[in-house]
Amino acid sequence: MKTYREKFNDGFLTYGHKKTKRSDGKRVGETFIPAGKLAFEETSCRDSDYRLADILSSSLDLKVKTPYPPSFKKISKNKLKVIIEDMEYDVIRVDSDRHKTVLFFHLQEVGVIRE
Repeated sequence: MKTYREKFNDGFLTYGHKKTKRSDGKRVGETFIPAGKLAFEETSCRDSDYRLADILSSSLDLKVKTPYPPSFKKISKNKLKVIIEDMEYDVIRVDSDRHKTVLFFHLQEVGVIRE
């Protein structure tokens, strides 16, 4: 099988985690802590993707494909957040292809990022 170069030209996403801000021991908000940036391509969602999101009590709003950086193997995918064009998304699930060359992010829209 001939390999080909993937195109990720739909934009860039920033992934990271939320950290709780506190004042006098009380929670006053959250701030986004970026962990990295990836180019992405928007992909179509399959019926199985929607069923998976439903099982996880989530709604699938966007599915994107990105390159698989080696450093991503060390990143905890639990509670991961993604920002695309000032819109915040919760990561429902992250899958890879069998060759470990691309990642598929299943995303649920949270809203406009507030800093």
